[in-house]
Amino acid sequence: MTHIGTRIRPISMVVGLLLAVVQFAVAVPAPAAEAAATARVPSDIAPLLAKVPGLTVRQQRPLDGGRRQYLMDFRQWVDHRDHRKGTFQQRLNLIHRSLSAPTVLYSTGYELDESQALSEPTRLLDGNELKIEHRFFGPSTPRSRDWSTLTIRQSANDYHAVVSALKRVYQGSWISTGMSKGGMASVYYRRFHPRDVAGTVAYVAPNDVDDADDSAYDRFLATVGKPTCRAGVERVSRQLLQHRAELGARLDAWAHSQGLTFSRTFRTTDRAVEYLTMESVFSFWMLWGDRQCGLVPAPSASVDTLWGWLNFSLDGLDGYTDQRISAHVGYYYQAATQLGSPSPAFSWLTDLRRYPDVYRIRNFLPPGLRGRPFDSGAMRDIQNWIDRHGERLMFVYGQEDPWGAERFTVGTCTRDSAEFTVPGATHGTASLAALPAPASSRAKAMLDRWAGRTASH
Repeated sequence: MTHIGTRIRPISMVVGLLLAVVQFAVAVPAPAAEAAATARVPSDIAPLLAKVPGLTVRQQRPLDGGRRQYLMDFRQWVDHRDHRKGTFQQRLNLIHRSLSAPTVLYSTGYELDESQALSEPTRLLDGNELKIEHRFFGPSTPRSRDWSTLTIRQSANDYHAVVSALKRVYQGSWISTGMSKGGMASVYYRRFHPRDVAGTVAYVAPNDVDDADDSAYDRFLATVGKPTCRAGVERVSRQLLQHRAELGARLDAWAHSQGLTFSRTFRTTDRAVEYLTMESVFSFWMLWGDRQCGLVPAPSASVDTLWGWLNFSLDGLDGYTDQRISAHVGYYYQAATQLGSPSPAFSWLTDLRRYPDVYRIRNFLPPGLRGRPFDSGAMRDIQNWIDRHGERLMFVYGQEDPWGAERFTVGTCTRDSAEFTVPGATHGTASLAALPAPASSRAKAMLDRWAGRTASH
């Protein structure tokens, strides 16, 4: 179960987090043409930021193209409903362009990216970007670790508090965005605070309205990509389980050499191999897709080749170790209590599987958290709001990304909104720029309109 948003890594079911971020955001460009813009950018807006209640600037850096970066902390309530529980510091990363430019709120969904990279909406709008670390990730974790406060509404209230405070400085239009789990968070924010921003662009964001029904993932995996490629991926997954003993021995040796373990999460190496085999199918389509079908091993592949394929299709094994998983308990907790998670049947592996429960999100939680109840109405409420009251929402998906099997949909009452699917795109390559010309032009025009810009900007 790769986690969504960051690279969606250990749990395909989990999410797609970092790889996508690399594709979704690019380094701030420094073309000569931007030099003229430097004059309209204050050399230092720290005095303005210092006047914002609860905000502390930790570090500032000058950037190319007339921009400046401010790494900051913002004082948040642990529980927005009960202030007696105290506060915590939430990490922010501000890339400043101009006080008059649009500002894009980028929801990471996970840890904060402190790089100079800009999201696609920010680049298209030539705007400012404010990245926000999700509560219970990285240093933005309350000392109390009161897990009952890790909910989509508490997070939405975090964003509301930050945006309300920063609007004292940036009084122009605001747009929210994010990818994968960050895209999901940007939509939840709109549901609870619909007037805070002028529009939302959510990239590759899954929407699991009914966690008990994962048939959409089964249908997706039965039809994704070219038939020959799909058949090859299914076949090699069978080969992996047919050589589970040899692969298990290699997994043990690799983990020992790295000082890592799988035992807390999977209990046995054999269970780990079975999980990783199924995950390799989900992960291949999420990360690579048809463009890498030439790397699918042949029916006569050696164990060495199969081991190499397992590493490649998963983009490395470290994301599935106890050590990496423990760093993302926040994601697994949210998936197990509100977000939901995929659990495809992988029907072509039924005769080779030994552990029916191994592909379940709660396995990734510490024992003390596994019994927390699941809120079956949380995601249904989000979709109902979109259908009845949503407006200025844009959803962008990749055609070959399994995370789009269950997605946000735009209803007939959803105003000024749209869904786009990028042909051939995976979790990390879906973008407005990659859409066919008519759709790309329409999406960019919508974004410009929401931000109050004309087509002639």
